[in-house]
Amino acid sequence: METFVIGDVHGCLEELDELLALIGTGPRLVFAGDLMDRGPDPVGVVRRVRELGALCVMGNHDEKHVRWARHEAKRRADPGYRNPMQPLPEQRLAEHAALGDDGVAFLAGLPSRLDLGDSWWVVHGGAIPGRPVAEQKAAALLRCRYLDANDKMLSKADPTPDARHWAVRWAGPESIVYGHHVHGHEPRFDRANGATCAGIDTGCCFGGRLTAFAPRSGEVIQVPARRAYAELREAIEE
Repeated sequence: METFVIGDVHGCLEELDELLALIGTGPRLVFAGDLMDRGPDPVGVVRRVRELGALCVMGNHDEKHVRWARHEAKRRADPGYRNPMQPLPEQRLAEHAALGDDGVAFLAGLPSRLDLGDSWWVVHGGAIPGRPVAEQKAAALLRCRYLDANDKMLSKADPTPDARHWAVRWAGPESIVYGHHVHGHEPRFDRANGATCAGIDTGCCFGGRLTAFAPRSGEVIQVPARRAYAELREAIEE
């Protein structure tokens, strides 16, 4: 069975439905995380993924909603407890409420990595070179973008002068499909030692494209965003 991995949807439900129509009903569907935030209907995207019975890894925006729910549950149980997270913006707070307990539970149950077989894995963020994907820490799988000269993960997207993107340093043996980092409107491919890193977040929510990639065949299917729903600088700040 062919597998298509779909990049960061970020609430772009109309674009997702258009992409699904192009893919058809035969292939297995896997999502690279970040179903939530930025776009017009993230709750609808979560609902659609669940209706499809598709596989999905957790994205950092999905994890943020899970973490928020846990802290708020503690606050409700203990009036003296203070949620340590920055308050969610009004729109995201409304979307969080619309998720409901069932939707939050679905996001909480998402894995940080998925083994597709044939040495292909899906993660949301990245991986630290020299360590098998199955042994990577969740923080790297969820958020990694840049590494320092010692291959240590750097925070956010404010790299030091000697920083390298993690995919440039990855030498396998596994191949990885990932989202999280917008490189442009086309997927990014880094190859070394027979391994491939395929970056498929092509910035749909920023007015770019929504991308599906088939690891076995190399096929890429894209649909353009209907408009920009967020500013690209947000991807650097979060």
